[in-house]
Amino acid sequence: MLNAESALDKAIVKQATQVGVDYYHEQYDTDVVFTSHQIIPSYINHSIVLNGHVEGEVRNLIQVSINYVTYEITGYKPPEGFK
Repeated sequence: MLNAESALDKAIVKQATQVGVDYYHEQYDTDVVFTSHQIIPSYINHSIVLNGHVEGEVRNLIQVSINYVTYEITGYKPPEGFK
């Protein structure tokens, strides 16, 4: 089966999603929904990129990059109207 996520990939997505949700809630006092992700292979970079939007505002796009070894935020795009 091609493109099937392993149990490890699913665990990475679950943990990173929670880290991302918490980050936007703490930094911007806003709720977000992540709609897609890309896990970067470890031989390139230990990162996962989550894409989504502010809850209830599908055009207010956000993106966060998280190191999936340490679960630290390594980059982000703030919601529109925030810096």
